[in-house]
Amino acid sequence: MKYLLAVMILPFFALSGHAQNLYDFENSAAFASYLRQTNQFELAIPEYERLVFMKPGNVSLEKDLLAVYWEADMWEVGINRALNLYPDENKIPGELAFEYLALRFKNKQYNQANTFAKNNNNLKETERYFYSGTSYALKHEWKPAYEAYSHLSESNFQSAEQYIAITRQALEEKRKSPALAAIMSTIVPGSGKIYTGDWKDGLVALLFVGSTAWQAQRAFQRQGVESVRGWIFASISLGFHVGNIFGSHKSATLINLRKDEFHQNKIEHLFYSNF
Repeated sequence: MKYLLAVMILPFFALSGHAQNLYDFENSAAFASYLRQTNQFELAIPEYERLVFMKPGNVSLEKDLLAVYWEADMWEVGINRALNLYPDENKIPGELAFEYLALRFKNKQYNQANTFAKNNNNLKETERYFYSGTSYALKHEWKPAYEAYSHLSESNFQSAEQYIAITRQALEEKRKSPALAAIMSTIVPGSGKIYTGDWKDGLVALLFVGSTAWQAQRAFQRQGVESVRGWIFASISLGFHVGNIFGSHKSATLINLRKDEFHQNKIEHLFYSNF
């Protein structure tokens, strides 16, 4: 439906007082802008490609082209297109850095983004710290992210204080120790889960492991080591106990991950709000 509407509207760009070439730069630019404004990003891409072809080296058009690739969720293709325009990424103009790194970030290429931020000589010092800090923050490396953002505190860099505040909050988060959770559950079944805040699973584990171990001990006391009942309950108890140890470790890890993702989402929202 959107494609049909776009096709129907295209001819009207030629009717502005006298007949014009539908594919000249002005009409192509107007049509590309219309497609983008109406969120028809995949249809807009070939139009912006045409504009870049018409005016090679126009950084403003290249900026729009990379932005449309990002908006169309074609991140890998957008990265490759940028590298097609600039085979040496260290020569990508600073004006294109935001769009290029946004594509890298969406594609979870944080290390490559950080390398670009540190090595591209077209970036200003504040931009270098900003993009490097964001690369660290998006992979939950909060200390180097905070240190990088802190270099922006005395500058007029947009939203610097917000980035600093988010990373400071992430650093100050109280995290659970997966190793401690596992050790606690090894000593007292379920205690690791209780440590991570999962009281229900912790108490269930304590009661289940305790009751099956008691049943196994009782059977062995009555029938000796040849007790089938004893070995069945011992196996159940041991299996559940081992599972609870690994579960406690995983529970602590997931709690920490959720906290990191909470702050990561705030960084992403702030960063992508510039589109």
